[in-house]
Amino acid sequence: MKPIYRCRVCGAYTEEPVHCGEPAELLLDPHRRLRLSKLMSALLRHIPGEAGLRLDEEGWVSVDELVRAIRERWRNREMYRWVRREHVEAVAMLDPKGRFQLRDGRIRAAYGHSVRVRLGYEPLRPGEAPRILYHGTVERFLPSIMREGLKPGRRMMVHMTTRLSDAVETGRRHGGRVVVLVIDTVCLERHGVPVYRASETVYLAPRVPRECIRKA
Repeated sequence: MKPIYRCRVCGAYTEEPVHCGEPAELLLDPHRRLRLSKLMSALLRHIPGEAGLRLDEEGWVSVDELVRAIRERWRNREMYRWVRREHVEAVAMLDPKGRFQLRDGRIRAAYGHSVRVRLGYEPLRPGEAPRILYHGTVERFLPSIMREGLKPGRRMMVHMTTRLSDAVETGRRHGGRVVVLVIDTVCLERHGVPVYRASETVYLAPRVPRECIRKA
């Protein structure tokens, strides 16, 4: 993961060390960026209550409240005393997978929730989703997937991506031999399964019938 800088001229967050023709100020080194991103994902997707956060019904919370939770109420808060609003905003704005959304001083995870939230995404119209999407898993799950299709498990939705490399990365998190499933979105449409766009590269569906898995 790249470091994040802040431009000394225009104030923009950037991954480039030079911006507006001037050396930029280092805001987050790669280690801190990754650590903060993982914690933000955990709190906004899975365990808000462990830091005293209350998400609204659509998953939103004040950025300032998230910063306070990380600095003052998270169990490992001593490791995060350095976190300020600008760090959270920079991580959210430059996340390579579009994991976060910012709006009117609030933040939420764009996808990946295991806590119940109503994201409010509209189903894509026929033909709007990419014809092919990828889903990363591991070989030991393949027999049940090919019998029953893909189900969300602990999460609210099945996650698919336009990037083969991202699917491989997701599969590696499970441990074992990685398998990438190729999903046919036209088939999903025929089966009446809605598809939602959560970011530039991530798409969601409540399930994927086995007939819509083109190959593994």
